[in-house]
Amino acid sequence: MERMEPLSQPAREPEAPKEITQEEARQLLHRARPGPPRRSSVLTTVLAALFLAGVAYGAALVRYLDADTVAAMDSITRGFLLGRAGEGFWGICLRALGSGAVLLAGVFLCGFSAVGQPFAVFFLLFRGVGLGISMGYFYSQMGGRGILLAMGMLLPSGALAGYALLLACREALKLSGLFFRAMTAGTVMSVRTFRVYGVKFLILLGMELGAALLDGVCAKVFAPLAAQVS
Repeated sequence: MERMEPLSQPAREPEAPKEITQEEARQLLHRARPGPPRRSSVLTTVLAALFLAGVAYGAALVRYLDADTVAAMDSITRGFLLGRAGEGFWGICLRALGSGAVLLAGVFLCGFSAVGQPFAVFFLLFRGVGLGISMGYFYSQMGGRGILLAMGMLLPSGALAGYALLLACREALKLSGLFFRAMTAGTVMSVRTFRVYGVKFLILLGMELGAALLDGVCAKVFAPLAAQVS
């Protein structure tokens, strides 16, 4: 008997694409739209605006200081610049790291309180106002050279340390809010929350260390020039 070959089936014609209704198109467009900004990014933007407002307020505050205060600041600044010009690199770094670590520790502790949010913001504003006063004083006493010296000696490390403190303030506000909700709801917070909080602050401490090293480099480069100009 001869072997019968199977009959070949006719090729199917490609199906025509389905037409999308207006309602389906509206749903696809709605899904493709970017979602609302994350809460953490909004909080970071608000804190950055507060920090910059503190810098601007500190710079403007220099204009309204009386003559005695300006003379005292001038004496302190001259001694500060001369001391930095003659101080060793690691001594400058340790001083900068110490001041940054104190502020970071203060913000860290604020996170463990249900009412610590205003105090965390205060530390951030304090840092911004201090940076603004320093930069404003350089400009008022040295003019255009003061701006250049402030941008070279104060701004790099101050911006990095300020950003680290800003992120620390954001994390402290989040943890403080969790404490408040747990207190009002009668719930217990997980141990993992505290571990993550501690790891984040260790990373931020590393940023403060980088800012201190940057401050040492900028001080060794620009402090002798600023002492001569002043």
